[in-house]
Amino acid sequence: MTNNWKSRGRLLRLAVAPLAAACLWLGAPAQGQPVGRVVTLTPDSPENIALLSRDVGRAESLRSIKNLQYLYTQYAQYGLWSEMGAQFTDDAEWMMDDKVAFTGRDAITRHLRDEFGGGKDGLPVGGLHADFLTQPVVTLSYDGGSATGRWSEFALDGQYSPTAGTARWSGGMQVNDYVMDGNVWKIARVHAYSQFAGPYETGFIATQKNFPLVPYHYSPGEAGRPVPDQPGGGDKNAPAMKLDEIEHHIQSMVDEQTVRNLQNIYGYYIDRKMWSDVTDLFTDNGALERVGQGIWIGPKSIRRALETDGPEGLRRGQVNDHIQMNEIVTVDPNGKEARARGIELGMLTPKLGAAYWSLSTFENRFAKGADGKWRISEMRIYPQMKADYDLGWGKSSIVDARPGSPAAPDKPSPAQNVPQTNAVIPAFWFANPATGKAVAYPAGFKAVGDDRLTPAADAPPDSAPTAATPARVAEARRKLNIAKGYDAVENISNTFGFYLNDTKWDDMAALVSDQGTRPQGTGFYVGRDHLYRAMTETFSSGPPSRTNPRFTLSLRQRLQPVIDIGADGQRAKIRTRLLLYGAHPTIPAAFSSGMYPDDMAVVEDGVWKLSVAGEVEESYFASTNYKDGWARPRPPGTPPPPAPAGPSVPRAATILGVVDFPPDIPWALFQDFRLKGLQATNWPDIKPMWFAYRNPVSGRTPPNYCAVFLECYGYR
Repeated sequence: MTNNWKSRGRLLRLAVAPLAAACLWLGAPAQGQPVGRVVTLTPDSPENIALLSRDVGRAESLRSIKNLQYLYTQYAQYGLWSEMGAQFTDDAEWMMDDKVAFTGRDAITRHLRDEFGGGKDGLPVGGLHADFLTQPVVTLSYDGGSATGRWSEFALDGQYSPTAGTARWSGGMQVNDYVMDGNVWKIARVHAYSQFAGPYETGFIATQKNFPLVPYHYSPGEAGRPVPDQPGGGDKNAPAMKLDEIEHHIQSMVDEQTVRNLQNIYGYYIDRKMWSDVTDLFTDNGALERVGQGIWIGPKSIRRALETDGPEGLRRGQVNDHIQMNEIVTVDPNGKEARARGIELGMLTPKLGAAYWSLSTFENRFAKGADGKWRISEMRIYPQMKADYDLGWGKSSIVDARPGSPAAPDKPSPAQNVPQTNAVIPAFWFANPATGKAVAYPAGFKAVGDDRLTPAADAPPDSAPTAATPARVAEARRKLNIAKGYDAVENISNTFGFYLNDTKWDDMAALVSDQGTRPQGTGFYVGRDHLYRAMTETFSSGPPSRTNPRFTLSLRQRLQPVIDIGADGQRAKIRTRLLLYGAHPTIPAAFSSGMYPDDMAVVEDGVWKLSVAGEVEESYFASTNYKDGWARPRPPGTPPPPAPAGPSVPRAATILGVVDFPPDIPWALFQDFRLKGLQATNWPDIKPMWFAYRNPVSGRTPPNYCAVFLECYGYR
């Protein structure tokens, strides 16, 4: 990606080949040719290059749509209602459940400004509107000119005041439509489904009597093939790219997903206080700025900054989760630098009995070294909120002090640049893609952080275009499959979570490959039929319907993906964070944090499928209840408190246990499993975390390295 979204084809344009050329590719008759004639084209023919150009444009469109929605949340974080409104079409609709609430861009903008900003652009100091949209499943239309996306929504709102502060939860689902408006993607319809809400003091509960199924706009197969390969329309005004341009765009997409993986891997290392691995990710002259506290330069200084949170490794009762969300990654035209802007939600317990929420914006730069590896060259973290769990962000605002010796920073960082206590906004270095114009900041607010902490990388010399060859075209197609695979795998990973939440066992089985596996009960089940039977015999309830009402909701968020696509573009490994909470008519939700550490996917008949589906839903901490959070676990042997009075919950999914259907791979085969102790350890004791990958920069092997999960169990 470039840092100029107006000129960047990936975000704003589709390069579309003529339909006649597409017909030639498929062996179909082009206009003026006799029916039945098959035209053989060489891989480097202009027609094939035009089709490759079109496919690149469509793959970029999928990412542009996700970036558009991520940017919406980043604008919301600082009350940029006008910028948010510009992302909608003139006649856009905003639907709440099944009713149209607002029609037109102006009405939607007014709603956002009045509902969350008190009629003004910008949030007052201490104000909060963190509207997370996560778990995207986005599919492009047949002609490439429209798309639909399914999202989980989780929002934190409020205003800090030590005497009259307010704080509130809300959330649910969104199924949104997008269209190409001119040459840019915009939101045509927001269809929001409310599921839970409530004040911070008491926690959130269900907003409706039962939870009907939120409609799915896709099938399992469509989730695994989100960019149609068929010929069709799109932006017919955009010129087709030449092969050297195509290669540049594809490389930018591959670099983008590598940088996104690196950012998410950083988050997992921070969670576990793996300071050695964190510092490995930085360049030799890398810089870390904790805005308001200081700037540390170089790995040794960065290590000192990290150790202000304690020595390496978690201690009993500690939680240090830093969830990386809604990142926008742009790759510089020179291919040597990249930037990432996103939101970090912290769930922190430095010791038992204390717990905190935190919210920050991160703005990071990355550099590609001579070895081809991406590293973090500078990281800026802007604190927007830190609050005591017991009080919430309406009544608590904790400002971390500048550390002294021996962790003192190398350079100061201005306290007046902290959004938590000042009317400042971390600068958006890119234009609003919907308008092509620089972001307009509200009156009284200052943009900060648009300078550099480290020198810019030298741009490589321009190279003259070379002739198109079959080998170049084949290599471009291979790398495009890697880029397309990333988005398809993200789709099916998130869809798996949605199907689990909705107990859609038919569709969940269809999402799995022929020999795909998943554990349930006493072992692993292999293949779609066995998996389907295991799930239906284990759980008493299927998908909600009029005859099968659902009165509680269990929400599994599969966040912060690290998706490694194989060199052939046909296989992938997936790591996702599990954030689990629920909605109940009377009981406020508690939180659990965990991991799906080692899922896998494969291309089967042209569609991505899960070959390892939720191999282990590994839990690392769990709240006893909403009031205590993760600060005060229930002592061993203490029974849970009685549930408050409320409506009965008939036909809820209950675990029955599979007795008459033995697993294909029983747990009994794994008596000598070297990771067996991990399963038996429960919080507040620290369960070791395993990784399916080594450190992407240094190659450091983590203590519990498991490249292929079943093989680590000793199964071959």
